[in-house]
Formats: sequence, C-alpha cells, structure tokens
Amino acid sequence: MKNRAISYKQWLMLLSFVFVFQVVAQQLIQNYQANQNNSSIGFSGEHAGMPFEGVFEKWEATLTLPPAQNPEISATFYLASAKTGDRTYDSTLPEGDWFDIENTPKGEFSSTQIDLISPNRYVVKGKLTLRNITNTVEFEMVKKGNSLHANIDVERLAYKIGLDSDPDAEWVSPVIEVKLDIAL
Repeated sequence: MKNRAISYKQWLMLLSFVFVFQVVAQQLIQNYQANQNNSSIGFSGEHAGMPFEGVFEKWEATLTLPPAQNPEISATFYLASAKTGDRTYDSTLPEGDWFDIENTPKGEFSSTQIDLISPNRYVVKGKLTLRNITNTVEFEMVKKGNSLHANIDVERLAYKIGLDSDPDAEWVSPVIEVKLDIAL
C-alpha cells in the first residue's frame, strides 16, 4: 500500500489556499450595497422651538467595511427628494437659501477613514459636501443584525444652509441631526 502522507509543500499549498479563501470571503462579506427598501436617511432639528423631521427619498450608498483592506463608504443623496410632510418646509427646502437644488442638486459623502473599534462598531471620518462646500465629519456607526445605524451632527451654517434668512440660527437649529438606518 502506498504512503498517503502529505508532503511539506502540499501542506503549504493547502494552508495558502485556506488563507487566500478566508481573506477573499471576508472581503466579499464586508461589501454592501445599501438596500433602500428597508433603509432611510432622515434629518431633524427645530424651527421656532418646534421639532421637525424629514427624509431623503432618493439616495444611494456603497459600503466596504473593515476588515476589508480598503474600507470605504460613498453616498449620494438627492436634495430635491427631501420631504418633511409640511408644505411650507417642503416648498422652502429646495430654494436658493436652503438646499439650492437648482445649482446643487445632490449632496455627497466620501469616507477618508473607517476604523473598527469593536466587532459591530465603527468610527467613520469623511468629507460631506453640500451646496458645493466640503467639510470633515466624524461619526460612530453601529451594526445590528443586517443593518447599520448612525447619527451625524451637521452644522448647517458651515454649509451656508439658511444663511441669508437665519444667519444667527434664531429660528432654525444650527445643528441638524442626520440619522442613518441602512439595511444591508
């Protein structure tokens, strides 16, 4: 009967194959296209002391999360799709002083760094562009099951949103919270 022992080279090849398969599988598992049917990008703040909230009805996002070698998040949201359910707000948001959708129809986010801080928590740093103004933002994102959640504070005056009509933030809160609930 022949000796069926595995040679040193065969072991190395087998271990190399297993390692490469695990790395590729991990990277594939961490690449996501956001499922918009069960997701939302919302926003909230205060106007004249009363809370308001709304959503962006049209957006898209692609996420590659750690432990992938090149983690990245990119998102585009269409400002004309912002809806609050209040006719006054919905008619004002597209105007030049607020989102200026005629000249800047979309907002964009592109990550510059994503760190895994625990098995289901990430710190995300990136560039948020609104009204052709780009600022750095940082937020924590939490994975729960097949979804990701984050709250991002956006200083609206840093993007000149409502700057003409409310430069001192007397009527509309200076910080607008953007809430991400992304199904994967």
